Amino acid sequence: MSFQLFARTPAGPQIFEAYPSFQQVESPEVSGFITSKTSPCGRFLAVSSENGVRVFKNERFQELLLELALKDVYDLEFSPGGSYLSTWERPHVDNEQHDNVKIWFLNEDEPSAEQPKFQYQAKTQNAWSLQFSKLDNYALKRFGKELRIAKLDHSSPEFNFNQPYARLVPEGHLSTYLISPAEHPTICTFSAEKEGKPAQLTIYPITEGNIQKKIASKMFFKADSCQLKWNDLGNAVLCLAITDFDASNKSYYGENTLYLLSFQGVNGSLGGDSVRVPLGKEGPIHDFTWSPTSRQFGVIYGYMPATITFFDLKGNAVHSLAEQRKNTMIFSPSGRYILIAGFGNLQGAVEILDRHDKFKCFSKFDAANTSTCKWSPGGEFILTATTSPRLRVDNGLKVWHVTGKLCFVNEYTELLEASWRNACKYRPKRPDSHVILNWDSSKVEAAKDPAIVPSQLEVHPSVSAYSLKNPNKKNGGSSVSKPVGAYKPPHARRAAASNTSSPKSSVPGMTFKPTKSVVPGMAPKETKSAAKNRKKRENTGIRKGPDSDGGSSNGTTPEPKEPPKVNKETSPEEKKIRSLLKKLRAIESLKMRQADGDKLEDTQILKIQTEQAVLQELDYLGWKP
Repeated sequence: MSFQLFARTPAGPQIFEAYPSFQQVESPEVSGFITSKTSPCGRFLAVSSENGVRVFKNERFQELLLELALKDVYDLEFSPGGSYLSTWERPHVDNEQHDNVKIWFLNEDEPSAEQPKFQYQAKTQNAWSLQFSKLDNYALKRFGKELRIAKLDHSSPEFNFNQPYARLVPEGHLSTYLISPAEHPTICTFSAEKEGKPAQLTIYPITEGNIQKKIASKMFFKADSCQLKWNDLGNAVLCLAITDFDASNKSYYGENTLYLLSFQGVNGSLGGDSVRVPLGKEGPIHDFTWSPTSRQFGVIYGYMPATITFFDLKGNAVHSLAEQRKNTMIFSPSGRYILIAGFGNLQGAVEILDRHDKFKCFSKFDAANTSTCKWSPGGEFILTATTSPRLRVDNGLKVWHVTGKLCFVNEYTELLEASWRNACKYRPKRPDSHVILNWDSSKVEAAKDPAIVPSQLEVHPSVSAYSLKNPNKKNGGSSVSKPVGAYKPPHARRAAASNTSSPKSSVPGMTFKPTKSVVPGMAPKETKSAAKNRKKRENTGIRKGPDSDGGSSNGTTPEPKEPPKVNKETSPEEKKIRSLLKKLRAIESLKMRQADGDKLEDTQILKIQTEQAVLQELDYLGWKP
């Protein structure tokens, strides 16, 4: 399975095959649709309706795995590994003892729909689900002032919170906690500032019994709430401390402060560290995010135009960009490309930076009114979507290539969610099975290059040849090799040049296939020259009356009109064709010089690479060789 697109509408879920077809596949039929959810592992799709909850599997979610006779399920949540599905039902007014949260085990050949593995009561829909570890082998639940950790067996899990594997009673009132995404997880807890006591941020290991050891800790003031973000390795966490109001009255949204806690070794065996991230500019923190490499993070902060700075694991600034109106930062899955954009109340300008080329801007495009933005699992495409209830108009999704070319558009009256379907990181016991047995040693290695997926891709029609520039070489680079070694006669050199003259895709894993530039889902736009000629024909045409013989309705013969004047001047299409033919002749001349071994400039090599684009445009204008 290559990556797929998932869209949730009020009528039900929709699934699209992604590049290159973007065709909608047959989705499960749903009557009385309520909500749906795809698992982070990509194995399952859960759909809730008035008739109950159904879980589907397979490459296109065609096979029904589990059907639950549950009514009024308004929220669904999968564990990180996809082994557990949690369902939240609307609380019953007449039954205060009703356990409206149920957890179902899916990692077996025939999951049971009769009895859930665990159930409890959660009256509010805020933070109702349990927290699971990355490998689904630990589950966390809060009981008053303490956290209880249950250790789960993948073959026969038991949520024994009465006799838990570990207990954690943090100092102060527990406000927020988050388990790390590491294979040997740790827990970060936050206690808000209260009654003159400072706020406290602490990292604890998961050890059997009562947890007493602290890996790293930080105490500070001005913190009523916080946001926690772990890096992928689980050895560092960022905490955005937030106050309800700004004492200086400069910001309506309160004050922001960013702290970094990190450690080395398993469970902090080599020590931990805590620092306040030095931001040299006043103002709110718009966004902060980790690189997938876990060695770097970026922060967008300050009053507009904002400052964008990248830091290392010790909190030292390593690079800063010029101030600009941006408030969103997303790293590609490999960490090589960085998307920075201005969404929300900004105009939607998007830039792609190349981390391997000193954060140089690689491409640009505009995605106005974007409320959701995500990289594809392979890192070669970007999904932007306008969803409800954030915006009630112009709902739809768009897919962009990393070079900034628009590849796919689909509009909706109302779109609730849009995302990619991830590929499973672990191998099942059989190719046709959904059951994962070995979670430690059977990982599927992800593509190391940010612009490939396992299967070979063809460049979409909207991705033209001249847009595929090599990010590893300055000025676009050159795919033409210089003749070296033994002497070659002129005819051999011309043959070699003809084989290398066609533009090659410098994006790894993508091969060029010239076709007409059409974006699926978007009607082709009428060119200005075509619209001008159409209006001229409409204005100069002789309109007939209602009679079949062309006479007027009162029986009189209309006066003959002068025939339309023939414009002997050259039409805009002909001018364009002449200009393109001139470019084509110049390209042929450069190819001949290249075949003779002459050294060309970088701009001349780029000009040769536009040959297919010129031929495409000539074909579109109707020119025949």
